[in-house]
Amino acid sequence: MAKVTDRVRVVSAPDILNIIEALDIPEFITTPSKYRFDAVEAFCLTLARFRSAGDLSDLCRIYHRSQSAISEIVNFVTLYIDNKWKHLLDFDHTHLLHPENLAQYAAAIHQAGAPINSVWSFLDCTIRRMCRPSHYQRQAYNGHKKYHALKFQALMLPNGIIGHLDGPYEGRRNDNHLLRESGLLEKCAQYAIKPGTCDSTPVEKRYFQMYGDAAYGISPYLVSPFYGEKSREEQEWNNTMGAVRVEVEHGFGLVAKLWPFLNAGWKMQLYSSPVGSYYRTGVLLTNAFSCLHPNQTSLAFDCQPPTLHEYFHEPE
Repeated sequence: MAKVTDRVRVVSAPDILNIIEALDIPEFITTPSKYRFDAVEAFCLTLARFRSAGDLSDLCRIYHRSQSAISEIVNFVTLYIDNKWKHLLDFDHTHLLHPENLAQYAAAIHQAGAPINSVWSFLDCTIRRMCRPSHYQRQAYNGHKKYHALKFQALMLPNGIIGHLDGPYEGRRNDNHLLRESGLLEKCAQYAIKPGTCDSTPVEKRYFQMYGDAAYGISPYLVSPFYGEKSREEQEWNNTMGAVRVEVEHGFGLVAKLWPFLNAGWKMQLYSSPVGSYYRTGVLLTNAFSCLHPNQTSLAFDCQPPTLHEYFHEPE
């Protein structure tokens, strides 16, 4: 992972300008307190904040802007990116998650060693620590991790892109609650249909499938490891899928590695900062950099991500 992270650290100025253009950042921004920034300064300050878990005072000394100015522009850019591009993290069935692309993802995963050729993505949830909120503390408390948190549901594609992100949800919620509330299975039923199939095709052959852990169970759109007492063949199947999934876990960890600010739970104050938008924007920025520089997951599956301008498109 160091190689991937290092590439992003030395991303070139033209890359930054390309991302600003793809994100459609306004040329000039005036914050509520009348601080004025151009697009390059606003975006680069946001990147600097996301790259640091330190205090804003550190950025003030480096970039010669006040704490309030940096805080306001970072929140402005964060909310702007989240609101404008959040449709890309839903179920982008016309582009990134078009059935023809799902077929390519399934072929790449099968080629990498998966024992079946219908799995197109890997489903998981992530828990993001935050400060103890002033309200609804019990709902936010995650008993397993023993801290207050928000949860997100994500799908990792073999091209290194996070193709779906839903949340945030209260930290106490389990993974199956997130799956139900997200409506992801219903979207798969509508869009994850194998080309060339029809209503008369047996249901087990009609759909592409996600792969999740054993807690998710099995459906026409989702497969998971064999659970409980297993035969030798079932254990071998689990081991094979587990080996394939390892590379995907690197992809989920890339967001945390690139943006240390998102790991600073002591800075995530639910009712005074856009905590959920911070993480969603971090995922979108990670996807942007992965489009420019294919990450470890993409290289392991030999599956190329879309170009920057293919990924960032307006909703249809």
